[in-house]
Amino acid sequence: MKYWVPSLLYMALIFVVSSMEQPSLPMPKFEWLTIDKLYHFIEYAILGGLLAWAFVKAKPSIIPSTLIWGLAAAISILYGASDEWHQTFVPGRCATLADWVADVLGSIAGVLVVYLYQRKNVFKYRASDEN
Repeated sequence: MKYWVPSLLYMALIFVVSSMEQPSLPMPKFEWLTIDKLYHFIEYAILGGLLAWAFVKAKPSIIPSTLIWGLAAAISILYGASDEWHQTFVPGRCATLADWVADVLGSIAGVLVVYLYQRKNVFKYRASDEN
């Protein structure tokens, strides 16, 4: 359970921040390339990474190890979709496809970083065993 606490706390933080009313700001005409998308990307890269790390460390026996990466990304992506939907009920907030795309890309990037880190360490560990 201890490996899941950071992910769950971070998800709660996302929910709380998303529940805060935002002042009405004019939306740019081309919303795909705004600083807000970078924030979404980073926010969900962290979540994807935390979920992937939890799966790696917790090693759930009912899930094949090859599927944990996709599952971590899927949970993060679905949480991003639910967060966007949640924001439609918060005054001054809105949901956009562009925000969710940034969430998706960030989720995948975060999982990929943990995957590459884990893979590097596994190969390093195996190499030291062979010597």
